[in-house]
Amino acid sequence: MKTPPLLSSLSTTIPIALLAVAGAMIGLLAAPAGFAPEAHAQASPPSAAARASTPYDGLPAAQQATLFSKQTASGELAALPDEQVLATFDALKPEALLMWARAEVNRYPEYEYWMTRQERLNGQWQDVPARMQVRYRHMPRQLYAKWLPNGVQAGQEIIYDETKRKDEMYGHLGGMLGFTSIWLALDGSLARSQSNHTVRDLGLQFVVSTLERDARTLRAAGLSEKYTRAEIVREQGTRMIALTWDLPEGAPKYYAKKVQLMFDLKHPFPRVETAWDAEGFMVEKIVFEKAVKKTFDASAFDPANSEYKF
Repeated sequence: MKTPPLLSSLSTTIPIALLAVAGAMIGLLAAPAGFAPEAHAQASPPSAAARASTPYDGLPAAQQATLFSKQTASGELAALPDEQVLATFDALKPEALLMWARAEVNRYPEYEYWMTRQERLNGQWQDVPARMQVRYRHMPRQLYAKWLPNGVQAGQEIIYDETKRKDEMYGHLGGMLGFTSIWLALDGSLARSQSNHTVRDLGLQFVVSTLERDARTLRAAGLSEKYTRAEIVREQGTRMIALTWDLPEGAPKYYAKKVQLMFDLKHPFPRVETAWDAEGFMVEKIVFEKAVKKTFDASAFDPANSEYKF
């Protein structure tokens, strides 16, 4: 299996190039309990008259997207002081961020990533997060996922290959029940007992598609697609920006009633995603820990792979 360069490697790491936007997003999920940002620099976007000027002022969305891509790739964005970073995000048009996100994710048709996730299932919050390793190919949709030690369902594995069975995945449970691998419906009771999402929701392409869908819904309603608040936060010594969207209503019209996305300014990838329902209950939280761009061979999505325990 050929492994191109590491996309990013942070202290607790994170990666997958895209989204500094997103009306409502991410359909994967979760994060370690107790995760909380250490400091907040600003709670809401300043007015154009009050904030500092930026190179983005007056540019059309396509040119803003090009400039933003250049500044994030070069590290120029991360080098800016907090006030200038917040001014940059205030100046960016929502369409520019969507253009940038789509262009970025299209560059990564195959990758491997690690994440932790928690969800509210049947009204109950998962006290212990799941820790997962995922190998993903977008076209055709193929993926392998393993639940890692020190998390729920540790030892569980699944493989999904839409070229073989579009509506089923192959997998086994963890622990003493992991001796038998079977085909399972993507929307079956076992799958739904562990997540509010199907395996087809894994992958950053799903994230971008979701934020694009919610942006269209907001636009059709004559509402702004822009985030409600922007803050500079520091978590475990890492400087990030947190964008929060307070949406008119929750699912199914929008992804959630409230969504927050944090991403590391040194690596323009989502770091933490959190969503709340209309009653204010957290419904999911995800932390992306690390991602690596890869080119997979056929064995990556083959249950006979000697690395796997199917």
